[in-house]
Amino acid sequence: MKTLSAIKYLLVFFLFAGMGCEETVLDPVFAVGKESTFRVNKLYTSADGQYTLQIKEISDSRCPEGVVCIWSGEVTVKGELTVNQNKSTFELHTVLSDQQKVPDGFTMKIVDAKPYPKFGTDSNAEDLLITLLIQKN
Repeated sequence: MKTLSAIKYLLVFFLFAGMGCEETVLDPVFAVGKESTFRVNKLYTSADGQYTLQIKEISDSRCPEGVVCIWSGEVTVKGELTVNQNKSTFELHTVLSDQQKVPDGFTMKIVDAKPYPKFGTDSNAEDLLITLLIQKN
């Protein structure tokens, strides 16, 4: 009987512990022509199965909150888009659009990058959520 009570308390504990965690769950499926959110080093597949996308690197040089900067900075995203088993690399910039490199036949744009950097806190590329708009020309 004591074992059954202990199991009940453990289940309730794990239930509340799981509810307290705030983790953004991302859909591993994206849609061409719609905004989708990505993380670095995760593999995403298009809804129709024709494309895969993987972000390899994110650089965030935006001016942190609480600091006065000369330049607002930018976010740069590098990755691979696979179309019919053919991999193409891409490089996207929020500010320096003349340096962008996108696969032929596609338009790609960084729509958002969260969280915004804050002065005095360390940020990792793994923590960033990048929202991209991928369109086929």
